[in-house]
Amino acid sequence: MISVVIPAFNEEKYLGSCLDSLCRQKTSERFEVVFVDNNSSDKTIEIAKKYMKKLNLRILSEKRKGAGPARAKGFSNAKGEFILSTDADTIVPENWIETLYKKLSKEGIGAVTGPCIIKDCGIIKNTIFNAILPLAMHIYRILFGHYWLSGYNYGIRKSIYKKSGGINQKVRMMDDVDLSFRVSKVGRIVFSRCAVISSGRRFRHGLIKGILPYFTNFFKYFILKRKDKNIY
Repeated sequence: MISVVIPAFNEEKYLGSCLDSLCRQKTSERFEVVFVDNNSSDKTIEIAKKYMKKLNLRILSEKRKGAGPARAKGFSNAKGEFILSTDADTIVPENWIETLYKKLSKEGIGAVTGPCIIKDCGIIKNTIFNAILPLAMHIYRILFGHYWLSGYNYGIRKSIYKKSGGINQKVRMMDDVDLSFRVSKVGRIVFSRCAVISSGRRFRHGLIKGILPYFTNFFKYFILKRKDKNIY
């Protein structure tokens, strides 16, 4: 069994496309989808319920705000030996589950992570972002000794997840990067070129403007070891 965990907060615009992409998966492996609603006030849950007959789907609720608590809720309820993570505004390719599963099933591999691409921010922004992100992930590995786990596109063995201590539920954002530091100490994280398509809404007012908060929060949390209110 493989479990796909999707946290969501007010994602009525994107969720249907995300779940449709999971309906199109080409894999012989059994998988479930664990959907975690994080206090949505729009039609997110209504949309999710429409897929109950199309997917092996379970809908959970997490009242504590933030991607960290929501994703942790899904992981703790996952039935699979392998857990895959993506976001509600993301479209996964048809071979996504199969590709990540094959990586994870190899001996000695604890987790696998991959990039995303954007297609909705104009040709120039799309091209620059899609070229820079994989390069940034490789540079990060050189600097820190491991790849970061991308919440929109990663997989992990349940045994490694538990051994690492799991997702820090006090972290509202960058829960995936936080987890990767601990996972790297108990298992090997490998890179997959299997890219997912994510919404570029964070970068519509400029790539630098969209990326800067991630760099700032990373520096505060992982370098300065500060507990910033926007992270916790």
